[in-house]
Amino acid sequence: MFVVLCDLDDSAALWLDSRFRELGQKSVLVTSGLLSFARRRSQWIGRDGTRAVVDLGEGGVIDQPDLVVNRLLSPPTAAWQWAEPGERDYAGAELTAFTLSWLAAVPGVVRNRPSPTCLAGPSPHPLRAAVVAHRAGLDVPDADVGAGSPTLWLLEAAVRRAAPAAGVAHLVVLDGRIVDAEGVERRVGARLPEGFPSAVARFAAAVGAAEALIGIDVVVAQGRWWFAGMTPLPDLMLAGDALVQDLIGLDARVVAR
Repeated sequence: MFVVLCDLDDSAALWLDSRFRELGQKSVLVTSGLLSFARRRSQWIGRDGTRAVVDLGEGGVIDQPDLVVNRLLSPPTAAWQWAEPGERDYAGAELTAFTLSWLAAVPGVVRNRPSPTCLAGPSPHPLRAAVVAHRAGLDVPDADVGAGSPTLWLLEAAVRRAAPAAGVAHLVVLDGRIVDAEGVERRVGARLPEGFPSAVARFAAAVGAAEALIGIDVVVAQGRWWFAGMTPLPDLMLAGDALVQDLIGLDARVVAR
């Protein structure tokens, strides 16, 4: 069983679940709201490891999934939205803790395991991401950290640095590898710089995404690919079926072991 965890408005996750089904995989789409109204959520921790069961009623039972694609940003608290504030806060904390523990311990392949700061996986502060990217060997612009959204600091700085011939691209990176690198080059109209893929792999490892599915934004101009930010919620449709096959292949490798 494949499980795609997401918020209700995540069109990329809806697309991925649909493609899994079209390719003959048994896939279950689980939104934060559906998880909130689960009939039962249980987890056992003992000497022999952990075991967890989530009973979604008519939605099925998640016990030992082969693959989990986690894009869950919001904790499953919809069932408590009309409760008294104190009860709602308590339930939210408990459900967030369960989700963190469950996704950290669920068997099978999980992309992404949650991080302490983001349920959807690795999500370092933009400035930390910039420092790590520079150390990994990526071109990083000098960013103005004044007013505005921190998530746009790097992108704006990269566009200014590469202007006027700048082009913005989004890379889908699975386990430190750029998915469909040749397709990326076709879309951008430029070759990947020498050493760029290995620098991306080093960056992914340094931010805890060596076994994760992330997106990296770059600004391309005059043969240079400037790092412009990362996200634990990449644009899956941009990578297309190349990504779908890579994810299915993760399960195949586990089965073969």
